[in-house]
Parts: sequence; structure tokens; C-alpha cells
Amino acid sequence: MTNTDMKDIAYRGVRDEDQPKFPWRPSLGLLFGGCGWMLAGCAIQGILLPAKISEIAPDNKVSIVALVTTVTMLVSIVAGIVGGALSDRTRSRFGSRTPWIVGYTVVGSIVLLVFAFADNLAVVLGAWWIYAAIYNAMLAAGCAWQPDQIAPRWRGTASSMYGVGHQAALQGSQILAAPFVSNVPRGTIVVLVVAAIINSVAVLICREPSNRGVPVEGGSMGFAETFKSFLPPAHAGRDYWLAALARFLWMAPGGIGTYRLYTLTDYMGQSKDDAGYWMGIMATLGMVVAITFCVVSGPISDRFRSVKIPLAVAIFTVGLPCWLPFFVPTPVMYVVYVAASSIGSGVFSSLDQSIMTTVLPNPKTAAKDLAFLNSCGVVGNLAAPLIAAGVINVFGYRGLFPMGFTILTLAAVCVFCIRKVR
Repeated sequence: MTNTDMKDIAYRGVRDEDQPKFPWRPSLGLLFGGCGWMLAGCAIQGILLPAKISEIAPDNKVSIVALVTTVTMLVSIVAGIVGGALSDRTRSRFGSRTPWIVGYTVVGSIVLLVFAFADNLAVVLGAWWIYAAIYNAMLAAGCAWQPDQIAPRWRGTASSMYGVGHQAALQGSQILAAPFVSNVPRGTIVVLVVAAIINSVAVLICREPSNRGVPVEGGSMGFAETFKSFLPPAHAGRDYWLAALARFLWMAPGGIGTYRLYTLTDYMGQSKDDAGYWMGIMATLGMVVAITFCVVSGPISDRFRSVKIPLAVAIFTVGLPCWLPFFVPTPVMYVVYVAASSIGSGVFSSLDQSIMTTVLPNPKTAAKDLAFLNSCGVVGNLAAPLIAAGVINVFGYRGLFPMGFTILTLAAVCVFCIRKVR
């Protein structure tokens, strides 16, 4: 393929006829990137930040976690969309996304070191908010590797590989961080080193091609046009917005995981060390189950050309086991719930990116438009502790589980109503 062909593909988007063979390099890049881009953020938000807050302000830990997420939500929305738009307009010998991924990894590592060793609550929260911006901007740039470099015919399998990385980050972050709930600085260093290594591997494997000769969408723009280029697509269509709502609802029950440590200690009567032990078991078992189903779901989806129905069923499958710890509130039943819901979580992680890249309105603004969809998930994830805190205040920790079932059922309905995807 000539340089002219590569530039044309980079501008209009890769088509099925451009890619007769499976694109291993970008797909493996998504596999490692899906893990590395999310690992530190998941570990900090899910375990190390709540642990740090409980050390500094134990009497107000639930309300502080909820308050923190309000600011984080706003930071993440702006950072994801702006980061995606900036990478869309970047031209370099290393492509649009790679320079940002490398830069964010370096700066993010420095910020996390500040978080690790700070004892002042304001410094801890400030460092986290800065990292949240970096994390979401990096995710926006990195996820665009899929529409940039992978044809629609291969996106189920490629999405499955990204999903494996995503699940490895989601569950692996807990495996890495759970033993350090009593030593946050050491846990933070372990997480950031592992994440930096994985990010480097992703970049080296993907080898994003140069795009220096590709025209910038819109060319030289005035202030008004530039401002509009950072906004979500105004006329993206019904399916795009249903996908956005489904992403939000999928992540909204995440407070169940955010308050997992407190649920085990304050509701199920476990010590902090025992809670860390149970969380490690949940994370390990959940990762094995989720990755197993994630690996097989994408290729099967490509084979039968069906994504929507398996994804909708998978979301409902995650919500249904929420009733287990509601009726039997023990650590063992909590582990069973995590294992059962991880089946649907694995399928979702496999097929989610395939649906999102299919509903994108314009390949020339793929990163920005995909970033908005991802930001909807981020907003749901960051709103989750707020929702959960309200539920805890009214119903106690037990109320988290019916809340999860209800919201996830609505998310499944949204996916089922998308028309463009089979």
C-alpha cells in the first residue's frame, strides 16, 4: 500500500476492501492499550483513593468520595472531548494518537507520585483531578485507533481484544491495588509502573503510521468554528444518542464497586485486611470469567454478524445477579455475585466498542465523537458514587443492589432500541 493510499485511508476511514486480512498490529495495540490506559485510573478511583480518604478523613469518607466525583465528572467530560478533538487535529510522523498517549503517560506518572505521598486532603484531591483529566484525554486518543486503523468487518474481534485489555485493567487494577489498602503510596507506585510499561508496549506494537500529509478537517478555522469542533456532533442521529445513554446507564451502578470496601467492612462486618482479602478474590475470579467470555464473544459476533442482541442480553445478565447479596449479605455471596455478573461484563467489554464505532457519524472526527461516547460512560462512572451515596443514605448499603438491577435493565433496553446495528 502506497503512502498516498495510507493518507487517503487516514482521511476517509478504513473500509472493508482496504483490509482483506485481520489487522493484528492495531488490534494488539488496542489489547495492551485497553489495559494500560485504564489501569491506574481504575486502581486509584476504585481502591486507593477511597483508602486514602478513609485515612485522612475517616468520619466523612462517604460524603467526601461523593463530593470528589462531582468535580471529577466535570473535569472528565471536558478533558475527554477536548483531548479527542486535539488528537483528531494532530499531524506527526507518529500519527495522531501516539504523541498524546506517550505524553499523557509521562505527565500522569508524575501526578500520581504527588498523589501517593501527599498527606493533605486538598493536595490529594487536586492530584487526582489532574490525573482524571489526563486519564480521560489519553483514553479518548487511544480508543480512536479502532476507527482509524480497523475496517468494520474486523471490529467485533478487535473490540473483543480491546475488551480483554479493559477487563484486565478493571479487575487487574483491584488485584494490584487491594493488597495496598493500608499502604497507598506503595500501591500507587506499583500501579503506575505497570501501567507505564503496558502503555509503552501498546505504542510499540501498534506503530501508528505517519499522517503528516493528511489534511486537517476544517483546515484553518476561526474561533467560532474551532469552538464548534470541540462540541459533540449536533446531528449524529438517534442511534448515536441511544448508544451514549446506554454507556451512561451501564456505568451508573458502578458505586457498588466504589463502595465495595465500605460494604464489606461497615455492612458485612469484615476487618479492613479481611475486606482486602475478599476484594482480591473477587477481582481474580471476576477477571478470569470476564476475560474468558470477552475472548470468545467478538469472533462469534463477527461470524454471525450480530452485536445488538448479545450486548443487550449481556447487560441484563450483569444486573440480574445483583439480587444475590441483597438477599444473602455475606462475603461469599458477594463473590458469587461478582463471578456471575462478570459473564455479562465480559461480553459487554467485547462488543461495546464495536457498536460505538458503528454509530459514529464522521470518520474525520472519530476521536472527538468517540470521546463523547466514552465520556458518557465516564460521567456514569463518576456519577455512580453520587447515586450510590444517595442510596446508602436512604436505604443503607443493601439498597445498592436493587439500584444496580434497575439501572442496568434500562441500559439493556437502550441498546436493544438501536436500529443501525444488528
